Amino acid sequence: MRVIGIDVSAHRVDVVLLEKFPTTALRDFYLSSEFKRVHSVYGTNEVQVLVDSVLALAGESAAVAILEGTGTYSYFWKEQLQKKGIFVLVADQGMVKSTRRSLGGTDNKDDEFDALVMCELYRRHYLEIYDRRFWVKELNPKIQEIRRALLDLKTTTRKQTSFINTIKGRLAWEYPARATVKSQRQNGSLLDLKPPAFWAWLAGRGDFLSKSIVSRFENHYQRERESDRANVSSLTREFASAVCDLHNTEAKIEHRLIDLLSDSDFDCYHRAFDRFAFGYRERGWILSRIYPFEDLLYLPKKRALRRFRQACGLGKIEKSSGQVKAGRGGGNWTGCANTRSTLWTYVNCRIEPQKLKGQSYTAAQLELREYFVGRAFDVDGTKKRGARLADARNASCRKLADMVFRELYNEVK
Repeated sequence: MRVIGIDVSAHRVDVVLLEKFPTTALRDFYLSSEFKRVHSVYGTNEVQVLVDSVLALAGESAAVAILEGTGTYSYFWKEQLQKKGIFVLVADQGMVKSTRRSLGGTDNKDDEFDALVMCELYRRHYLEIYDRRFWVKELNPKIQEIRRALLDLKTTTRKQTSFINTIKGRLAWEYPARATVKSQRQNGSLLDLKPPAFWAWLAGRGDFLSKSIVSRFENHYQRERESDRANVSSLTREFASAVCDLHNTEAKIEHRLIDLLSDSDFDCYHRAFDRFAFGYRERGWILSRIYPFEDLLYLPKKRALRRFRQACGLGKIEKSSGQVKAGRGGGNWTGCANTRSTLWTYVNCRIEPQKLKGQSYTAAQLELREYFVGRAFDVDGTKKRGARLADARNASCRKLADMVFRELYNEVK
């Protein structure tokens, strides 16, 4: 079998093709003249040339290609190689870094050496002793689409927030009375071509607004302008128009996410999520990390819970040699930062406030609320502040993950 190690970067693709594994130390082989005969470099625009070369080098014998999970760079090459019938393995990025350090004695990124490390990873941790930690699991196609939609939503929301902050900064001197405006979506929903009212009016795209709303905005602006306290520039209105465009994009992506989540394969998961009144994005981020939940059922329950926490970004890594400050939890968070951020926002916005506007707590939310109150308030009823409050919120996030695991375990089992 031919083993093909591939390191993909922004501007080049390094390929190492081995018919047999080196018998010397990997670093010595890398520095030898023999390495130059097995190493090739391709430009990112030479897709077909690379694929044809790999197929020609592999010949009629079976071939396996090993890539590092570097996000969008590796997705395309993985797809192209799989179309040609080449078996592709994706190596875990963190494990590649630690392996490079152990085999090469350096943390410096070296594309040529990394391509060789891919081959060594395959030999050591796939052929000799298989270790799942070194390999990225192939996601279900539906979960891949959900994850892609969530990442697109994150990008769109970030850009939208940036524009809104810029507009508010400009309104501080162009229209001070509205500099701190909070323009919310109607009923908290995302409707295509119907952005929040104030931004739509500011951009001159408020045709869908009622006459009373438009009149209120126009009359207030004219009064401020006559008093020489307002004069909104054309650039500020263009920024508001960009906010409206991004809102429409966000609405389309969210509707696609809703359609993906409505698949019947996720029905049992939604029954558990309903007990927490999760929104679509919370459901999507959790599903993208733990589906299929049945994989955890093969493990002892305590071990499955630890793996579930880490998948949700709430695992812990301790590096302090036991020297932890009194009263403070030790270690750093590990796992998916996006899922952890989503759960933290849920606790901060849905559980921490004393009342939910127009809603009532579910039984699961009440349980989490009681846990948070017990952590976040002193005996005299005073709410903690600073690091102590942050600890209470983090503990509540961890408790939330435990409760979601419990409900899914009972539902899916």
